Amino acid sequence: MTLRPSPQTLSVRPPKVSSQNAKFTVQNPKSSFAPPTKAEYDRSNAWGLATAVDIHDCNPTIIRDALAIKRFTKELCTRLDVNMFGETIVVDFVTDPKVSGFSLVQLIETSLVSGHFANQTNAVYLDVFSCKFYEAQKIVEYALSFFQGKSYNAHCSLRGCDAFPKAYLEKFAERNIVLNSKVDQLSVKPSLVLASR
Repeated sequence: MTLRPSPQTLSVRPPKVSSQNAKFTVQNPKSSFAPPTKAEYDRSNAWGLATAVDIHDCNPTIIRDALAIKRFTKELCTRLDVNMFGETIVVDFVTDPKVSGFSLVQLIETSLVSGHFANQTNAVYLDVFSCKFYEAQKIVEYALSFFQGKSYNAHCSLRGCDAFPKAYLEKFAERNIVLNSKVDQLSVKPSLVLASR
């Protein structure tokens, strides 16, 4: 039996902050994407946590900027509280216009961060896999904010479980995927993200 949540909206309200530290906040994040908690992760005896996020209608200037992508990756790893292993690899494979755009690979001590930035559709496809627990909701929110996406799909899964506990199947499986969530309005401006070059 496949459980599919109904499409939900990610509500974003303009924050009352100065333009120097502008960011957006997610209202009711549990209603839009509810990955496992630390307690659920620990109880599952999973080997790791994998989060896949597709962000649509991103700011085209940001997703085409290799330095911005590297800054995003460094901050993402800081938020994950993981050690980066080696340099961030950001390469543009321009062989086919349909899939042209930067690809990102960052090894981390606990596994891998990867992504592809699709120029044709202004989309970001981000994957985070770590055997160290992280709060996937915060990673999704950070990526949405940084790339200024207008909608997203997200999926989070526990990896390496010998057998999924009944509680996992009953509670987690129905809330770990969000499809076609819309971001109502973002207050982050491209100049604010790119100004830190």
